[in-house]
Amino acid sequence: MMDRISNLSDDLLLKIFSYLPTKYVVTTTLLSKRWKSVWTMVPRFDFDDGFELDPSRYETFINHVGRTMSLRTSPVLESLRFDVGPCCSTEDMVTWIRTGMVQGVHELEIFHTEEHLKEHRPIKLPKSLYTYEKLEVLKLTYSIGLDVPVDVWLPSLKTLHLISVKYETKDCHSRLLSGCPVLEELVLDKSLNSHSLRTFYVEMPSLQRLSVVDVCEEPNYGLDGLHMTVINAPSLKYLNFVDYHDDLCLCENMPEVVVANVKVVYNSPEKLLGSIPSVKRLCLCLPASLLLSCFGFYHLVHLELCAASRGWWDLLTWMLESSPKLKVLKIFVCNELPCTTKSIRGHWKGPSSVPECLMSHLHTFKWKNYNTKDEEKKIVAYILNNARQLKIVGISGSRYYSKQERLKKLNELVSLPRASNSCQLLMD
Repeated sequence: MMDRISNLSDDLLLKIFSYLPTKYVVTTTLLSKRWKSVWTMVPRFDFDDGFELDPSRYETFINHVGRTMSLRTSPVLESLRFDVGPCCSTEDMVTWIRTGMVQGVHELEIFHTEEHLKEHRPIKLPKSLYTYEKLEVLKLTYSIGLDVPVDVWLPSLKTLHLISVKYETKDCHSRLLSGCPVLEELVLDKSLNSHSLRTFYVEMPSLQRLSVVDVCEEPNYGLDGLHMTVINAPSLKYLNFVDYHDDLCLCENMPEVVVANVKVVYNSPEKLLGSIPSVKRLCLCLPASLLLSCFGFYHLVHLELCAASRGWWDLLTWMLESSPKLKVLKIFVCNELPCTTKSIRGHWKGPSSVPECLMSHLHTFKWKNYNTKDEEKKIVAYILNNARQLKIVGISGSRYYSKQERLKKLNELVSLPRASNSCQLLMD
């Protein structure tokens, strides 16, 4: 086996090394004399201090990073990643980032965690990084302080992730975004740091992909009221929006969005859903409080619906009636709070007339964690009896029941009448 690996080309070895943590790449020099020079050409570095709390051991990590980066011989440093704990200081990180900039790094990712150690402060980035023209990807997670200068300019940055970072000033986030003229992907998680941020503005005409997550357990009230997320991204094509509180403000519709994942627990998500009229793939986890809305999903072909939110069965009815071109329907149970599995209360009424999607388009129906209750069975029976183009039905029973009880309930579905002669029923 060792001989086979040794016979691999340098290019293939470098590709393999690129997927390994850097400390393992360096140790390959013990396996082959040839690899002593090969590893220095690796275009990607991934450093992890293992959340080291011992200062003397962390000093060893510092020396390892410095020596490794100084021995690099590849023409371009494509990616530089750090996963560091509370021993890491701003001075350490600034030194490493500056070295990476000298080596032409294109992607920078920093994960810094303190584990709630109050005596430690967030690390800050060097001012020169905010005007570094070669940076294409920047991903920052947790205890990192953003102190954005007024002359910020990142003309090549296309991907930006800000995961629970600390904003040193109230307008530093908008200043940062204004300095990213070609940004295409923005990931924002403000679940742990909303107190340091009032209104977050996402006003970017070039943005293609946006993810906004706020799963803070309590509303984010500041001195000026509820903290808001303002979105103005008319070119957006992918949207992930997870919000436990009603703090969204939309300046314009997002007519280009074709894929969306929406999870909200407040009572008025109409403004968000109504802003994505061209969506083709949609995943929903929200209460069925928008039934009086008059808009439809005339381009929707793929729908995933969480069966753990309040009134989900009424939402299902509304979506079937509002999505005339729907081809794929999947029902699942969200495992995230605050969702809890809810059986249908009362009786499922179903659509007033057979929806167009069932008569002409729906070909795939899957239900994961089907709980075998009578009202849930009615939904399966209705779809089987009315979906004329149905080809595949996959039903997976809830694991809360014993295997024997689960199979017994699932077998009851076999005898249900089907409108499609080519429908295949798969059960687990």
